[in-house]
Amino acid sequence: MKSARSMRFLSSVAAAAALCCGAPALCAQGALSLQGFGYPGGQLSSRSLATGGSLADFDANSPVNPASLLVGSRASVYFQYDPEFRWIKGDGLNASTVTARFPLFLISGKVGDARFSLSYSSFLDRTWTNTYRDTQLVGTTKVPSTVTAVSSGGISDARAAMSYTLNPRVTVGAAIHVFPGQNRVQFGRAFPADSISFGAFSQTNSYNFSGSAASFGVMATPIDHINFALSARIGFSMHMHRGDSTTIGEGHVPNRFNVSGAFDGIPGTILAARFGTEQWTSMKGLGSAGMSVFDAKELSLGLETGGPRIQLIPIAVRVGYRARQLPFGINSQQVRETEFTGGLGIPVSQGRAAIDLGIAHAARSANVALSETGWVLSLGLSIKPY
Repeated sequence: MKSARSMRFLSSVAAAAALCCGAPALCAQGALSLQGFGYPGGQLSSRSLATGGSLADFDANSPVNPASLLVGSRASVYFQYDPEFRWIKGDGLNASTVTARFPLFLISGKVGDARFSLSYSSFLDRTWTNTYRDTQLVGTTKVPSTVTAVSSGGISDARAAMSYTLNPRVTVGAAIHVFPGQNRVQFGRAFPADSISFGAFSQTNSYNFSGSAASFGVMATPIDHINFALSARIGFSMHMHRGDSTTIGEGHVPNRFNVSGAFDGIPGTILAARFGTEQWTSMKGLGSAGMSVFDAKELSLGLETGGPRIQLIPIAVRVGYRARQLPFGINSQQVRETEFTGGLGIPVSQGRAAIDLGIAHAARSANVALSETGWVLSLGLSIKPY
């Protein structure tokens, strides 16, 4: 009898968490930022992250605005590593976790006035592990047990983009996107070794995602040293499958709109700002009716300037600020995030490569008795073969 009840419990909990059912997911996921279908990193390069995301529409290594590709001058390869150290406090919960992310890989090349790029980036990351102890009542006996919840995977954005310079002041770009993804959710319950009457139980569910979109962008310099950028992503259908076949949810890839401005009239310095909005509610049909999904806005401010020279090599110094709303909430409350960021850009090998270092301190909160802080470290390496 107990085994049957445990299996039914695990099956229902696993299905509920995989389909993102509101408040109970917090106990499993143990983080404000990992609700719903996961955490949106923003698809920012280490350089853009260090400026709070303000340079994303002008940065060739951030797969946000396809028109930004011509900022680069030749073929390049870029990849990135972003570990996050996270602390959650409140409501009797005090926990810390570490998530290792490889959020971005990009290659690009130039032919005449056109530039082409292929990239693979993290769109939503849903990787977490949580273990907690509880007690099961069997007849009149209380039996201790350990529950482990593990989620791995998320949704990625594979993009093919190109840009073209119409004249020295205007560049346009376009891209096509596909959004593959997989999320594996495992719940298990284990009893102490001396509880010989009970075995260990586990339940694993696998969910796959597929979707597509198109994006467009423009960069313009109407006046010397005054730069503007616009970018938009138009989402098409997105599906959620159990295993490889059964469709259990349908929605759309979120539309996204950004507008950015930058001033480079001070030698060696760029001041930038970006405002964006993303229509995440278009994904609601993928999850359960109880999932809290919100459209989200974002504001970024940043500065990049020339710093000290090390052995005649100029070092770029970057700082930034980012305030945004996250798409997936808890108890019908939207999560808010603020970040203070900084970093360095170091050219090496006579300009044939560059190392970008970034750090972000994030504070996340909602109208619940929980708060979350995180430190994100970012390491980006770009290589220019010729």
